[in-house]
Amino acid sequence: MKTTLRVLAVVVVLTPTVVFSQGAKSTPQSLVSDKKDITGFAARRMIEICLAQAARDGYPIALAVVDSAGYLLSYQSTDGATGNTGVTAQLKAKTAAKFRRPTGQLYERVNKQINRAPEWMGYFPIPGGFPIVVQGEVVGAIGAGAAGLSGGRDEDCAQQAITSVFGDGKTLPPSTQPLLGTRKVITTAAARSLVDACVSYASQKKYTALGIAVVDPDGTLLSFQGTEGASQTALETAELKATTAAHWRRPTIELWERVNKQVNRAPEWMGDFAQPGGFPIFIGNEMVGAIGAGGGIGNQDDECAQAAVKTVFPTAVTSRAP
Repeated sequence: MKTTLRVLAVVVVLTPTVVFSQGAKSTPQSLVSDKKDITGFAARRMIEICLAQAARDGYPIALAVVDSAGYLLSYQSTDGATGNTGVTAQLKAKTAAKFRRPTGQLYERVNKQINRAPEWMGYFPIPGGFPIVVQGEVVGAIGAGAAGLSGGRDEDCAQQAITSVFGDGKTLPPSTQPLLGTRKVITTAAARSLVDACVSYASQKKYTALGIAVVDPDGTLLSFQGTEGASQTALETAELKATTAAHWRRPTIELWERVNKQVNRAPEWMGDFAQPGGFPIFIGNEMVGAIGAGGGIGNQDDECAQAAVKTVFPTAVTSRAP
């Protein structure tokens, strides 16, 4: 099951006659920010450290390391590890990254009925997952699974791996290769400016009943708006289009054409939404986010989304050469 964790989202419905000004107020500095993520080298190094410890202590284990969005970077199991440990290791890592706290803490909160959201949202609040925090920012997570055969040592192993590679998380230890990478991401202020610009454009063109969504490069919702008369389908597809454009780093109209021509039906089979109206936003060669519009007639969704990007990011592009 694919679960979307929505954060920092504002969802209201407005009449199309409202004119927004926040897009005009945004400064270039407020449009994008730097985000750090663990590198593939650091992910593999942590796994190697934990594998060595498990070998010394003589228990089977499966290990997974993900980036800050929960996408798998490195994975390894040992001989003797059962199939379910590989699945749980990945789920623990993803859950720790998404909730930005150890899964052991989530486990206690779920069992004490303080907060059962991780359970109900389809995540895996079982001990063994740990976020990797560097200078106050979650840059990834590690998950360990041993099917109860380690006596809790798999959790110690994962924590020791984090400390061995990242030290105290304040000052990074020396390393032969970079432990962190930095990328540009759209800010919440810029996301709101994009939504406002699309609503303003729709008002000028007399387009009605639209949904507009903006997501970060990982597909996490940052800002959302529905205009008067928008159907549930328009609202839902706007976010799906934005998320799909971010996942594939292509305009959804390109995916639509490839799916219908049976050149590549992967987006369809992977549960994404290859319908026109979604665009990634590139500044230089880096994708900083994506926008999606739904509910329009003909090319209205595409027009609105592209006009918003051009208003807020005049030098950005929404497509790259294959």
